[in-house]
Amino acid sequence: MSIRRKLYLSYMLMTIVPFIVVAGIMIVTLSLSGVEDLRDLKENSEIVYVQSFTAGELHNALQNNPDRVDEPGELAKWDAKLAELNSGFVFFRNGELNGVSSYLKQFVPKEDWQKYANSTPDEVAYKQYRFRIVSLSFTYSNGDDGRAMLLLRADQVPMYWHPIFGLSALCVIGLTGVLLTYFVSRSIILPIQNLKKAALLMKEGDLSQKVDATSKGEVGDLGNAFEEMRVRLKHSIDQSLQYEDNRKMLLSHISHDLKTPISAIKGYVEGIVDGIANTDEKRERYMRTIYRKATDMDRLIDELFLFSKLDMQKVAFDFKVIDLRSYLLYFMEEQQFDMEKSEIDFRISDLTSGGPSPYVAADSEKLSRALGNILSNSVKYMGELHGDGEASGKTITVRMETRSDREAVIVIEDSGPGIEPEDLPYIFDGFYRAEQSRNSETGGSGLGLAIVKQIIEGHGGRVWAENAQEGGSRFYVALPVATQAKTVIQDEENIDY
Repeated sequence: MSIRRKLYLSYMLMTIVPFIVVAGIMIVTLSLSGVEDLRDLKENSEIVYVQSFTAGELHNALQNNPDRVDEPGELAKWDAKLAELNSGFVFFRNGELNGVSSYLKQFVPKEDWQKYANSTPDEVAYKQYRFRIVSLSFTYSNGDDGRAMLLLRADQVPMYWHPIFGLSALCVIGLTGVLLTYFVSRSIILPIQNLKKAALLMKEGDLSQKVDATSKGEVGDLGNAFEEMRVRLKHSIDQSLQYEDNRKMLLSHISHDLKTPISAIKGYVEGIVDGIANTDEKRERYMRTIYRKATDMDRLIDELFLFSKLDMQKVAFDFKVIDLRSYLLYFMEEQQFDMEKSEIDFRISDLTSGGPSPYVAADSEKLSRALGNILSNSVKYMGELHGDGEASGKTITVRMETRSDREAVIVIEDSGPGIEPEDLPYIFDGFYRAEQSRNSETGGSGLGLAIVKQIIEGHGGRVWAENAQEGGSRFYVALPVATQAKTVIQDEENIDY
């Protein structure tokens, strides 16, 4: 509930609830006082009128025939009529008490009525009820002085209830206002205090405490915004820390991977300077080794540069919609010569047959770099597989799968030693190298597969690896299928993939 609605509701309750509570108190009080129907209160003004009318009737009767009041039947009639109106009479004759109504005898049985023989007040009170007094003077037929004092009850409830009603109403109104103000303010202040506590924790750098938005409305929205801010801030800080760790690791690997070829180059140069390479054959071998080490350094620097640009997302992709089958045939034809030099049986499976070729949006140059890195990785790990130099055992197979209407998958499978299960989740991380690749024969910077992952994810795809059941490793490159636009047919010259 919003704060505005809470305030509106509290104002309404502060107005309505006191009236309801006061009305309830009045009903209970009147019930305890003998009033069985609230309409009795409404009839109070009518009772006063009837009382006055009855007093007028009695006055006329006393003036016309005063002796009839001494008759038992006549007296009983007026007694019953006044009793219905919660009233009674007292008769005096020549200053002496001559009769009291049964209602007054029951209501105040011990009252001394003789004291009113000579003086009559306008109002008296019995048992906290007010009675109006009407005095009627008349003369009996024998000349005696007569006087009738009528006591007409003016209150339906005792007098002490009048201030109690007022005080109760004030207390109910005040208590209702206090309670409603407390609960409404509590429903607003407590969540704000929780937000304040969370903000202080954030100020101190503690982002581990979750901000629970227990209420709804504006305060709940503010709590959700705080929680989202905390999550994003924590993610940003964790990412910054990860970047810092990556930077330190990058510097460590750069220094290690550059130091090794530089040390080798320095050693061979010193060998030439010191005359160790004292023949043309040795000098040529030394120079070729220096050239190879410099080439490795150049390749390492190129990979570091590309990796850092991809990591900072500063590499622009030139996407074009291409025929994936035609592209793979063209790419594998380029790789065939290098595979033959490495004595590897390079196989292309199911690329020249099957259904229609899928189309993907790809940067052909960067996609070639990613696939080339996967092939280089497979070649590197198969380097020591067959010591006898037989090529029949070294195979790399490339095939294409269309697993759904949304995704085309390139599968590159080799017959190498496979990947250790504990290494599989990490081989696409930067600078991660399985233990067997740390020897001098395989070498590598540990960035090849990390670059593959960044390029493929830059295409909106995904890449993963697994071990084949028959041995060797299998790499999967999944690319989203694009809507076919204007493409280049196979027969066109200057094909640009």
